Amino acid sequence: MKNFLKLLGYFTAFVALAAVSVYLIYFLINYDKTGEVPKLEGKRVSEASEVLNKRKLLINIKDKEYHDEVPEGHIIKQLAEVGKEIPVASQVGVIVSMGQEMYSMPSFEGQRIKNAKLTLSNFGMKIGKVTLVHSDSVDRGKIIAQRPLPGNNKSNEVNFLVSLGSYDVSYRCPSFVNMTVEEARLLAEKLGITLKEKDTGRRVIFQKPEAGALVKTGDSVEVKLGRGWGMWF
Repeated sequence: MKNFLKLLGYFTAFVALAAVSVYLIYFLINYDKTGEVPKLEGKRVSEASEVLNKRKLLINIKDKEYHDEVPEGHIIKQLAEVGKEIPVASQVGVIVSMGQEMYSMPSFEGQRIKNAKLTLSNFGMKIGKVTLVHSDSVDRGKIIAQRPLPGNNKSNEVNFLVSLGSYDVSYRCPSFVNMTVEEARLLAEKLGITLKEKDTGRRVIFQKPEAGALVKTGDSVEVKLGRGWGMWF
């Protein structure tokens, strides 16, 4: 048993000595030898690794970053200058592209533009172009459409089509004087104008602006109520 242990010890020592010898031989063979750093930017990692191996150099991925122009898996930047002589077996650091960053674009249609701005800011995105158009179906200040559409997108910028509301319609103000309150209210509603009623009574006895003045949808007409012309009750 003792002899076996001695033999095992001798064998282990021999293997260790052989390994050290191989390393020293490799070191002596390659002593003072260098490799020239090639251009790696734009290459795939696998391709760059092969190029370096031929020059007895190694690749070292230092970091990965999103990039709008360099495809995923390709090298954005190398940390050793092209043409520089470095010792063989040295590592050449590189930054590798993860491709374009993807953004999850929410839907903004029907929202007010000021609310969309806040949401985009929270998502790290921004507004591109805002186009204003009139719309009879979407309220003023609300978003009609967006580009790009909701979903995963490569762009962090969104363009909006925003409503200005309906076109202004101008017309001659009708005469409300001597109408009943109910008649005046019904006509005003049809025309899209608001009656500002003053005092009390069954009929309109005065209005401002007067009949024939230019008004448009959304304007207000002040009317004074009373008993009406020629009415004694």
